[in-house]
Amino acid sequence: MSTATLHPAAGISLSERLPSRWIISRRQDLIWFIGSALIGYLALGLMALGVGAALIQFIWFFGVDGPHVQSTITRTYFDKAERARLGWYLWIPVPFILLGPAMVWAGLTSLFFLFAVCWQQFHIVKQHFGFMMLYKAKNKDRDRTDFLLDRWLLLSSLLIPLGMFVLRTRPLLTQTVPLLSWLPPVSLGLYAALGAAWLFRQSQKLRSRGPMNWPKLGLLITVIPLQWLALLNASHYGPGGILRAGITLGLFHSFQYHRLMWFHNRNRYTEPGALQRHGLAARLVSNVGVYIVIAVGLNLVLNFIPSALLPYQFAQATVWGLAFTHYCMDARIWRVRSDKGLAAALRMT
Repeated sequence: MSTATLHPAAGISLSERLPSRWIISRRQDLIWFIGSALIGYLALGLMALGVGAALIQFIWFFGVDGPHVQSTITRTYFDKAERARLGWYLWIPVPFILLGPAMVWAGLTSLFFLFAVCWQQFHIVKQHFGFMMLYKAKNKDRDRTDFLLDRWLLLSSLLIPLGMFVLRTRPLLTQTVPLLSWLPPVSLGLYAALGAAWLFRQSQKLRSRGPMNWPKLGLLITVIPLQWLALLNASHYGPGGILRAGITLGLFHSFQYHRLMWFHNRNRYTEPGALQRHGLAARLVSNVGVYIVIAVGLNLVLNFIPSALLPYQFAQATVWGLAFTHYCMDARIWRVRSDKGLAAALRMT
């Protein structure tokens, strides 16, 4: 970024120098992509006040999180063009569904669920990183220093609390590998230095009247405290506390995902010729009501019924396979740079 960019003409307001560009619109983004974090804070507060986690989990899992996992089907298995592009990758649910029950049968239940939850949290981290990159692209936020500071601040803010949760709730790890006990203080020291550098950079840009990417800043300021609060609070409840963190963080993540998916589906599947190109997806999920019914219905059939019919641990391990499929599919289908159709559907072009 040139010096001229950082020192615009005097007398020009910040909004005139760089009007913020949003993924959908200011109102929609503030409600769904940033403001929906408030639902996570609300869930955290309710549990702190004594509301049973089981009740909130039921609402979260069967009404919000489970349907968001199954909604991926609407733009993969339902989409004729995506099926042709993905090919053999469409079969990945088979090994993933078998993995959990096999580990439970082998007596590795605790290890499996730790692995599953860590992957879930990493998936959430990737989604927040993806939203940050969309806001950077929308606002032409291309400065290399800003990119590195934003990237490492977000990743460390989301992963360090997870690592601290694991070490606090699994003391056997530090007993087996004593060097791990040094990890939290070292990580926190480096994190504090990184946070200070990031704050200094923002203050420097404000003083120099440089361009500020307000949507990106709103996302970072919202998600980072939620991650720390959710995981530090969860560590007080032992390994099982991860459920509380999962509910808190998963609510935010799921509402973001539902809104982005619906924005994508409406744009892609209502274009001229969409029915011929995309088949069933264009016929079914171009209407928001039908999309919701399909996502909830798929969750009922693929998650709720197996959970009711199979022994508890085997059921939980089995349905995690669908979540793993969702994580892997997402890594393939949301690549804006290499997918011109996706970029057009997200109005990035």
